[in-house]
Amino acid sequence: MATSTLSPSRAAVAQNQRWKQLRKQLPNYLFILPHFFFFSVFLLYPIFRGLQISLYDWKIMLKDQAFIGLANYQALLQDKIFWQTLSNTGYFTVLTVVMNVILALFVATGLKHPFIGSNFLRVLFYAPGILSVSVLGIIGIRVWDTQIGILNYFITTMLGGPRIAWLGNPDMVIPALAVTTVWWTFGFPMLVFIAGMHNIPEPLYEAAKIDGAGPLQTFRHITLPLLMPTMLFVVVTQFIAHMQVFAQPYIITGGGPGNASRSATMYLYETAWKFFRFGYASSISVVLALIMIVVTVILFMLMRRRTEY
Repeated sequence: MATSTLSPSRAAVAQNQRWKQLRKQLPNYLFILPHFFFFSVFLLYPIFRGLQISLYDWKIMLKDQAFIGLANYQALLQDKIFWQTLSNTGYFTVLTVVMNVILALFVATGLKHPFIGSNFLRVLFYAPGILSVSVLGIIGIRVWDTQIGILNYFITTMLGGPRIAWLGNPDMVIPALAVTTVWWTFGFPMLVFIAGMHNIPEPLYEAAKIDGAGPLQTFRHITLPLLMPTMLFVVVTQFIAHMQVFAQPYIITGGGPGNASRSATMYLYETAWKFFRFGYASSISVVLALIMIVVTVILFMLMRRRTEY
């Protein structure tokens, strides 16, 4: 009987404690509520809406849409243009990420310690990143154009070499776009690497110097291993950003020659807003998102052990 009379009081006390804890945490939930609202409206809802539309033969301005299940995804498997644009995007992304990481790491290593003009060089290297993509496109055309491009001017006029069709050659157009993009974007990962290097304890470098380690040995055995968390962040963010490349090929090459530089997002845009096949375009976006998610998970798995130090 004593147990039965004490149980309700204990339950009431426990419930009262839960309410007190909830009231204590209520301000925290209120702070995140505005962000959660916009996150739900502008991100979560479009994601689920896109998944839904990809299962329909969606026609604009129609009230009743035809449900076709996985037919759009089956059509993608037979779509040669989609696979070509996906291959172009993957090639561009690999080139850009590799060059961005190597160049940014090299420059960050040189600018880690302050010297006369180091701050100016940091600003100079980061400055292209503030340009709009339309300005970047105009610069890219001025540099790579076969007839009036600055690069061909020096090769032909100054060095007496042949005119190279940088943007007209299917084998050169994507590397040209990748170099242009690296010039535009490598300033951000450079600053991230510099910040990561400043977090490495300086006594480690002093101990390595006492042991007789050279610059390359110090970089290989101290800087690079301790920089792996920063490296993971840079690689993942750069991969996700460049897999969504659109404006550079759209402005500079228009996807040409042929489809040699047409990206998957360009194909998605044209499918939706040129041919008004919104269901098929939604299936393309879902596949691209899945590819980015899978590759990101693989990158985390491959680099997870090296980031634990």
